[in-house]
Amino acid sequence: MRSLGYFSLYALIGVLSALLLGNLYEAEANYALYRFAVNLAEGRGLLYGTPTGNLTTFPLAPVLLAALFRLGVEPSLGSFLINVTAIALGGVCLALWLNKPLYGALYALLLSIQPSPMLTVMLALALLGALLLRRGKPLAAGASLGAAMLSAPYAALVALTLAFAAAAQSWSAWRRFVMAAVALPLGGAAAMALAYAPTHIALPLPDWTRLAAYAELDEPPEAALVGMWLAENTTSDALIAANEAALIGYHALPRPILDLDGRLMPIARDRFLMIRHAPDVVVLREGESVGWENFATTYAQVQRAGALSVYQRVVNWSALDDHGVDVNLSARFDRADMRLVNVGIGRELRRGDLVRVRLDWQLAFAPRQTVEIKLNLLGGDGIPVAGIIERLPPEVWRTGSFSTYHAMLLSANAAEGALRLFLGVDINAASLADLQVAVVRCLP
Repeated sequence: MRSLGYFSLYALIGVLSALLLGNLYEAEANYALYRFAVNLAEGRGLLYGTPTGNLTTFPLAPVLLAALFRLGVEPSLGSFLINVTAIALGGVCLALWLNKPLYGALYALLLSIQPSPMLTVMLALALLGALLLRRGKPLAAGASLGAAMLSAPYAALVALTLAFAAAAQSWSAWRRFVMAAVALPLGGAAAMALAYAPTHIALPLPDWTRLAAYAELDEPPEAALVGMWLAENTTSDALIAANEAALIGYHALPRPILDLDGRLMPIARDRFLMIRHAPDVVVLREGESVGWENFATTYAQVQRAGALSVYQRVVNWSALDDHGVDVNLSARFDRADMRLVNVGIGRELRRGDLVRVRLDWQLAFAPRQTVEIKLNLLGGDGIPVAGIIERLPPEVWRTGSFSTYHAMLLSANAAEGALRLFLGVDINAASLADLQVAVVRCLP
């Protein structure tokens, strides 16, 4: 009965804190959780929804939210219910562990400042593990810490500390604790690796440096407004590249999203970014840039919310179909430093397309001089209908497998029929290659 009384008191603190702090229960960090949860509940897997790897390594909180979503509970309300329950459970465990009910109340109050299911569930399970270990149940304690590590990585530090406490009890207690604590996270990681692609990203941790102080706003934050606009004005498969991607991405479900801030997934902000991904929509903060000189002629601003501007593509990007080649560009020097192993270009192009070309290289050594890349699409009469010359400095190149991306505008006067792609590569005024690498077709 004492535990039930504590639980009720701490749950009441969580509820009252939510009423006082308002929308802090929809902290910015939670929107990534919401997107994982909704995707899982709607059958799109435990994925965020990006063109790059996007499997969360901390699945417990989104799984709980997804289960509630399937029961008709919206993610924000589900987050509130999970937070209150986890905060109350953690407070009870702390009060019983230290025999200090006031500490449990302070714990509940502190966690209510910026609650995230990812953190509150982890702390509740970690404190439960500590209580179980003190009561001589190392196997159950290890299982609780293993589950905590499936919610957030901070639990690994608690598990390490409790492993020493278990060792102080006995060798048997340490062995049972460690066995359970290690088996759950490793088993969960293995299951996800088998279910999804081996590449993945970690779910972003709660960001304590950015409190989402939305309680005093009369309308949703700017990023939420942009996400809602995208949901109404773009197709469901439109690729979005955006700053503030967590909040925009949740409201723009199920559209795939690229996080230009790099908080949700690693992304290379290099000169090839736009050509590599060819987004349909770009959302930028004031003063931000994608670092591509042709952005202004390829995208037009269609919406603005505060400091966020929405740009929509006005030119068609072509596809990147593989055309396997194998050319040793340094063969004339009896070397194998630079090999072209594939060319990516759309098999079917249309007049006015922004034609993308991907060159896949194998480099034994990175070039020490600027490399000049010349690409030309020739019509049946041998006259160029698209072309580009780019000079790539040494810092662009990487050893091993590496790709460069290029774009050129297909003439509106291009004749229907076969087009031949020619590639020239010059280093220090010496020509390494001047050859045909692909044949494609221009459609009317």
